[in-house]
Amino acid sequence: MLDTFSSSFLVFAYLAAALFHLAIALGAPLAAYVHGENPNGKLRFSRRALGFGLSLAFIAIVGHYLAQLGLFTPILDAAGNAVVNWVLVGIATVQAFIANTAKNLKQKKLWSGPTVAMLLAAIIVAV
Repeated sequence: MLDTFSSSFLVFAYLAAALFHLAIALGAPLAAYVHGENPNGKLRFSRRALGFGLSLAFIAIVGHYLAQLGLFTPILDAAGNAVVNWVLVGIATVQAFIANTAKNLKQKKLWSGPTVAMLLAAIIVAV
């Protein structure tokens, strides 16, 4: 039950993060909320491309957690699924570390709480 709730939360959280990074990739003036802040709110092309790549990666993570919930057909066996779950814990750990040690105050306020919650939920799913 708790792992189902955690997987559902992770689907929502990674989908929201994917949409945020897709908006950045498409040119939304949200640079104040990400690393590499620019005073006019716009990011360089390389940072926008990174935002697009992150949105694709987050959509893939959403697909993994939807397979955990049984909405998609899993492509991994139980052992492979366990390995991927722990890799996702590692990714969530890096995200939480970056968000909570950011010098950018707006970035820290926006991402600190959600990334810690995502880390805890990823650990619950992996265990």
